[in-house]
Amino acid sequence: MMDHSVEWIGLVMRLESLENLPRFALPARYGWRCFQPGDERVWAGIEISAGEFETMESALNGFRRYYPTDELLDERMFFLTDAGVPFATATAWYGEDGPASAEGRLHWVGIDAAHQRRGLSYPLVSLVMGRIYTLGHRSAFLTTQTASWPAIKVYHRFGFRPAPQKPEDRDGWRIVSEKTGIDFMQQL
Repeated sequence: MMDHSVEWIGLVMRLESLENLPRFALPARYGWRCFQPGDERVWAGIEISAGEFETMESALNGFRRYYPTDELLDERMFFLTDAGVPFATATAWYGEDGPASAEGRLHWVGIDAAHQRRGLSYPLVSLVMGRIYTLGHRSAFLTTQTASWPAIKVYHRFGFRPAPQKPEDRDGWRIVSEKTGIDFMQQL
């Protein structure tokens, strides 16, 4: 869920250790699967519904900007499903040093609007963080924005903390603190 009523400021969060991550089971009604050829349109549809893109064309362009090839997606990109139909996605990506990097990346978490506010982000993030760990990464980061403050509450529950990159980050974390009721300012 994107809150377009707040000023948009890009933010970074880091998790120093992937040991002892909380685990959240997916409710029995739902399933999951990894990326399959052709799923770029599925990913795009989910991200449009979640408010990340406005058109299929812009979403598909975004997909290829972040994932220039399908290589590695079959083991790193996940979809939650309802009766076999994908409705949420997240990727167990990697840091600046490539797939062998010690630092993993929780990347492009998105849930179709019709499935939001059901607590499904917790099992989705749990599944993907588990994969980041099993792929050999020992820490993780993610990029987000103030408009995604509901998701930031989820990331915080997994142990992610603010990682300021620029002066305006303080303004962003102040906004997120007000919206979430979590004092991120003390974590800067």
